Amino acid sequence: MKDIMIIANPSSGKKQAEEYAMRAKYLFEDNQRQADVRITECEEDIEKYVKEACKEKYDTLILLGGDGTVSKSGESLKDEKYRPKIGIIPTGTINNIARGLGISTNIDQAVEDLVNCKEQITDVGMINDRLFLSSISAGSIPETVWEVSKDQKEKLGPLAYFIEGFKSLREEEIYSIDMSLDGKKMKFDLTLLVIGLSNSVAGIPIFFNVAAYDDGYLYLFGLKESTLGEKISVMTSLLNDNETLSDENNKGFVIPFKEGSFKSDHNLNVALDGEKGPCFPFDIKILPAFLTFLVPVN
Repeated sequence: MKDIMIIANPSSGKKQAEEYAMRAKYLFEDNQRQADVRITECEEDIEKYVKEACKEKYDTLILLGGDGTVSKSGESLKDEKYRPKIGIIPTGTINNIARGLGISTNIDQAVEDLVNCKEQITDVGMINDRLFLSSISAGSIPETVWEVSKDQKEKLGPLAYFIEGFKSLREEEIYSIDMSLDGKKMKFDLTLLVIGLSNSVAGIPIFFNVAAYDDGYLYLFGLKESTLGEKISVMTSLLNDNETLSDENNKGFVIPFKEGSFKSDHNLNVALDGEKGPCFPFDIKILPAFLTFLVPVN
């Protein structure tokens, strides 16, 4: 068994991947750990290096990148019998997976925290045959997520998503969605559908304030056709007390579930961990205690 592999994605964040990878390597070595660095040159390299880490039985896999890098690595571990522990040095735009795990989005702090950390066994989601580690979403706002260019991410950071999302509010479209959640069938006309694993969605740390990565549940948020004032009221309730959104007759509602299926009368793709994902119809379920992450002690 080998010790640590650091996979660094130089296309993520401010393109200082190699510098931070070497800083992490030296810090580990100062603490009597052995670390090997792999720098990706294309997206396919992420899977290649993750598979190498499994084959060589590395104890720990450190991922230096954003949500896309972490999500791609999780997907690459899907069929592996041996899965290393995972640490994250978040250098992306939103870093929602790191936020949900309580990992600092300050890169220097995240590197320091990896030396003194604890293990957290986490759930993952599966949509059809693909894993996701943060959330999936559908509607006019999520459709803007994959339209944000790399240049916009670099120049504007998280603001790029909010700008595109605000534009889409003017073109709100209603989608008829049939769903079955843990055997209960229901139908809604929605403008926004979000399904998440943890409390953090789209960089908002308390989107699902009762959710946790190890509670065995997925959480669905649905938003019906509504005025701007009603949207503000729903979002205020969502960010303060999900209990007020437990009634499905509200303009917005939250439902915890473990397994579901979804159909729509639109040819609609979902955003999956910030990237373009599959289209309707789809099946989704929770995979409990699937991965082990390294998180700060405090």
